[in-house]
Amino acid sequence: MKRRLGSMPTPHGCSRRSRAEANRPVMLRDLFSCGACGNQVDCALLDAGAEFPHKSGLQIRQEEFRAGAPIAIDGDCLLAVKSGVVKSVCRDAHGHNRVVAFSFPGDLFGLEAMTDAAHAELLHGASVSMTTVCRMRLSPDAARRASPHFCARLSAELAARIRDNFQHRQIVAAAAPVRMAHWLMQCLRAMQGQSAAQGAILPGMARADIASYLHLRVETVSRVLSEFRKNGWVRGPLHRLEVRDAEALALLARGMGGHPDPARPQQVMHG
Repeated sequence: MKRRLGSMPTPHGCSRRSRAEANRPVMLRDLFSCGACGNQVDCALLDAGAEFPHKSGLQIRQEEFRAGAPIAIDGDCLLAVKSGVVKSVCRDAHGHNRVVAFSFPGDLFGLEAMTDAAHAELLHGASVSMTTVCRMRLSPDAARRASPHFCARLSAELAARIRDNFQHRQIVAAAAPVRMAHWLMQCLRAMQGQSAAQGAILPGMARADIASYLHLRVETVSRVLSEFRKNGWVRGPLHRLEVRDAEALALLARGMGGHPDPARPQQVMHG
């Protein structure tokens, strides 16, 4: 089954109905086989669902979203990124929405909805245009047949989220160039595994999303990227940013390279 919706509404004069349609998936497609997917090796969703023979009790659907569109989370579903980038947003202590995580192709997200813990008030949405998500719905019978390995796999994913959150809190306390280097290396590893290759083109995430995630002002993101371009570490505009010196960025991310300008105070976004 395939369904295409209308084009993105214009900024002015949008009706409530047209705005609602803009937030729906651009395309829906039921999937019965993952054999043609290029993410088979690294897909956590495929790994989690592999133990269910012939996908008995499973319904897998592919959904495509425009940049900024929200992605609904259900407690009886597992979701993974097929292409693009998904951002997770949480309201901070000051009442501001803050990007707290990015999920890349092959990553699971929205696992907090499957726990019995109090609602985490996390929202998820597409960070880049035409982000595609695979949604695997577990029937109650299939969930009851879940093996200890399946449960351990999900527990490991949740533990990884805790680890990533702790690391992120440390990163946002560093100088702005170090934060940017960490983010660039995070994108490289997510795209290519642990070996970051030269000449990689990063996903075209919105500058505001990057600034929110790194607790920086949008202007600071632009300034630091300009410095990286002058150093020859990256090149091109943000929507086609190419990493040219991954080794230098890795050194800076570990605090071993680069010398932040002491005349420029560390800038943190407050809204």
